[in-house]
Amino acid sequence: MLDFRDLPAAHGAYVLPLIVSRPQSITIGCLGQYRLPAGHYFYVGSARGAGGLRARVRRHLLGGAAPHWHIDYLRAGAEVHEVFYTVTDRALECEWSQALAQLPQAFNPVPHFGASDCRSGCAAHLIAFPCDADIFNIQRALGRAAHTPLVQLHVH
Repeated sequence: MLDFRDLPAAHGAYVLPLIVSRPQSITIGCLGQYRLPAGHYFYVGSARGAGGLRARVRRHLLGGAAPHWHIDYLRAGAEVHEVFYTVTDRALECEWSQALAQLPQAFNPVPHFGASDCRSGCAAHLIAFPCDADIFNIQRALGRAAHTPLVQLHVH
């Protein structure tokens, strides 16, 4: 299991790669109900509040008493095996989600997911790829878009 002390309490940006192993229908708060195909999903977010990356990623992975963010609804039916992050005060989630959205096979499974307050015109901060997508290529593109060292932590 990931030791959350490995994550800094500093501000930053992060990516949760999620695996949806079989098609499923989920209701995502006020966004409504969606049918999600099996595949690889990448949720991009920022942590600029109290506790920084450590607190935000911990909340996403362990959940809370009630769903708060869009990702909380998806996490119930998806697996997370790793977390990518960087310590920064820059809001990188838009750059990252837009870079991922431009890759071959990328699709937007839920419009406005994680981006309801986005001012950069992002269609969503959740980008998905089919099961047969080249994950290494996706991770490499994410690293290029980061413009800063990207740390990878494994979740067990």
